[in-house]
Amino acid sequence: MSPPKRQVSQAVYLVPLTDSGAPDVAGEYIYLPPPSDPSYTLRFAIQGTSSICRKGSLWVNIPAQGEEFDRNKYREYKLAPDFNRTIEIDIPITLAGAFAFYTTYTPLPEFSTQDVTPTTPTRTPTYYVDVSPKLTLQNSPLPLDALSIFSVISKFMGKYPTDWDKHLHGISERGYNMVHFTPLMMRGDSNSPYSIYDQHQFDKTVFPNGEKVVASMITKMERDFGLLGLTDVVWNHTANNSKWLEEHPEAGYNVATAPWLESALELDTALLKFGEDLQSLGLPTTLNSVDDLLKIMDGIKTRVIGGTRLWECYVVHVERDTQAAVAAWMDGKTNLNEGATTVKSGFDGVGDWPLKKKADWLIDNALSGGDRLGERFRRSINPPAAAALLAALFGRYDRRVNSTPDERVAYGTMHRFLNEVNLQFYREYDADSAEIMEQLFNRIKYVRIDEHGPKNRNITADSPLIESYFTRLPDNEITRKHDKKSLALVNNGWIWAADAMRDNAGPKSRAYLRREVIVWGDCVKLRYGSGPQDSPFLWDFMAKYTRLMAKYFTAFRIDNCHSTPIHLAEYMLDQARKVRPNLAVFAELFTGSEQMDFVFVERLGISALIREAMQAWSTAEVSRLVHRHGGRPIGSLEVDEVADAEKATKHANSHGNGSLPPTREIIRTIKQSGVHAVFTDCTHDNEVPAQKRDARDTLPNAALVAMCACSTGSVMGYDEIYPELIELVHEKRLYSSPSSNGAPIKVQAGEGGIGSIKRLLNQIHTLMGKDGYDETHVHHEGEYITVHRVHPQSRKGYFLIAHTAFPGYGNGNGGFSPVHLTGTKAKPLGSWLLE
Repeated sequence: MSPPKRQVSQAVYLVPLTDSGAPDVAGEYIYLPPPSDPSYTLRFAIQGTSSICRKGSLWVNIPAQGEEFDRNKYREYKLAPDFNRTIEIDIPITLAGAFAFYTTYTPLPEFSTQDVTPTTPTRTPTYYVDVSPKLTLQNSPLPLDALSIFSVISKFMGKYPTDWDKHLHGISERGYNMVHFTPLMMRGDSNSPYSIYDQHQFDKTVFPNGEKVVASMITKMERDFGLLGLTDVVWNHTANNSKWLEEHPEAGYNVATAPWLESALELDTALLKFGEDLQSLGLPTTLNSVDDLLKIMDGIKTRVIGGTRLWECYVVHVERDTQAAVAAWMDGKTNLNEGATTVKSGFDGVGDWPLKKKADWLIDNALSGGDRLGERFRRSINPPAAAALLAALFGRYDRRVNSTPDERVAYGTMHRFLNEVNLQFYREYDADSAEIMEQLFNRIKYVRIDEHGPKNRNITADSPLIESYFTRLPDNEITRKHDKKSLALVNNGWIWAADAMRDNAGPKSRAYLRREVIVWGDCVKLRYGSGPQDSPFLWDFMAKYTRLMAKYFTAFRIDNCHSTPIHLAEYMLDQARKVRPNLAVFAELFTGSEQMDFVFVERLGISALIREAMQAWSTAEVSRLVHRHGGRPIGSLEVDEVADAEKATKHANSHGNGSLPPTREIIRTIKQSGVHAVFTDCTHDNEVPAQKRDARDTLPNAALVAMCACSTGSVMGYDEIYPELIELVHEKRLYSSPSSNGAPIKVQAGEGGIGSIKRLLNQIHTLMGKDGYDETHVHHEGEYITVHRVHPQSRKGYFLIAHTAFPGYGNGNGGFSPVHLTGTKAKPLGSWLLE
């Protein structure tokens, strides 16, 4: 007699669809756990009476088992009305990433007793399904919420492998399990890691044997130090001296690829020339006061903005367009119907129209080139359309009757109309000119004069009046092959409160003309267009770079994600996931809107967004952030499974003979999920506690972050209590850390920073993340914050009392009320004070 077969459980995640085809999930954000073995199922449930079942289909691009993901390949599942059941469509989940679905159907016509017009097929919006990656470290699963990430600025790590091994050993000893490397590629002239000279070449000074050495390092990190690798991917820009730009200037925004930037380039060039001429013009070259700056601003207004005649980029050419309109009228080339003897009805009472109405008619019906700025006098009036207005006023021109005086009257009339047309455009020019002046004044004042600025008071060749918005490629044999218009490329930068879905160098933006961009002069902004067909070399070049990074690194951090075209990021992540299906994706994303964050997260399958504890300005704000990233509340009534979830057992293979084990379905609801975070105590972009708060806040801030139910992060220099932020570009010194001396680190108080205590905090964080301690209670009282995080079933947990140290808190320990954990046995793990 054979032994009884062991029952197998299969998880089923239920996604009901509403009558409009939308997922009936709070927030409409579907976030699923990593793929499992055997695979779990995503089940779409559609009421048989739903409108989307009328000639309907569900379209899903989740690939079948064994197939490669293709974003544009959707499988069709037919939907047919059924008054007796709920239609269920099961799709096994075998890959991590971002997937999509939508439905097509023919809506019911409006109820009527009369004949009605048949309805046309319709398509719902696209909805997304994000599947978390499955990470492993030394053959053990490592959930995202168990990650403790440590950032290093790679160029400060010293000599490879000796210095690198010491630092990596010290990072491992402190309990971290992932290292974030800033870009390891060849750097540009500025020496910034994010200004990459060659995306296909690792830094030769560190890795002389290139890819082979990087492969060996990653293997050693995982095997010997228990560390996974994470690196930045920089798609948005390249170093301004990247050699490949000389061969391919079409990869950037220039006047040839982006003619709307012509006015911005002319303004930038004129500003640079004006800055060089300050001394010869008798203007200050050292700014000691706002009065000095105001003298320069007067010169900018008259000599630069006025001297470049920028208004010509806004207005129509009155003489040219008047002559063309009158000529068309005299030649009978009007928009009037052929053979018509009277004007169209649209001109009723035209003789009584006020001047502005006639000008408005020309703008609405005759204006060409009004879609964007660009070349001088790009805006023009269509001659036949303008001639139609003249014909409406004066009748058709007849050489047998009309004479030269009639031509002069028509000329004067149209001339007056076009001057009125230009009034609106001059106002537009005035508004932009005022913004240009405001932006220049504020930027120069910050750089030269403000107390909180760098105070670069002297204007020199090395410190010009303005930061140029364009990189001018060198004149050499390679660049002479190209149109001169293509050799000035827009530099990258950022804009306060910018729309993340808008191209700031595109035709709908005037940011580079209005000087709204905080520019990075060492980086050229890359122009991808709408797809690979718009810039074939660039898409292919960057896809190779992306696949190279995915070959070695477990995770990506998308640099400047909010300025990266989202369709480009989708394409590049598809390339990366072909190489590494379980790629974790983190992002530096600052859209200013949680709703917009969701757009990027769900479309790209972002695992978590970088969030910074050092952005908090008070104890209360720290408490809010910890609460946000701490998990669900203790005692949460959120339901994990659907009632009566256990269905009748069934065989996975209906054609079997009973030899397969029975399967029991466990149907799970999809809970509302916020945007996941990598919550950092400090990043390489943040000022450290000694600068923003008090150095003593280093320890409590780190402890509060470690208690959160999400990925956490830190940076080299934080545990060591460096007194200030390490300057990314100009710093020359190498890292020094007491934790990198090769000795084991024990959990104990001592000198040299908080590395020994971080070891315990990271161990606790990783344990809680692995074991599912996802219920948390956060309490704020004065300068104290307490965090209690527990396992939802065992109720075991950890309790933290942290005394923060913001400026003005004083040196005393404020009152703290007793805490009662009813029915709980507590064992102290330690108490530490940073002095």
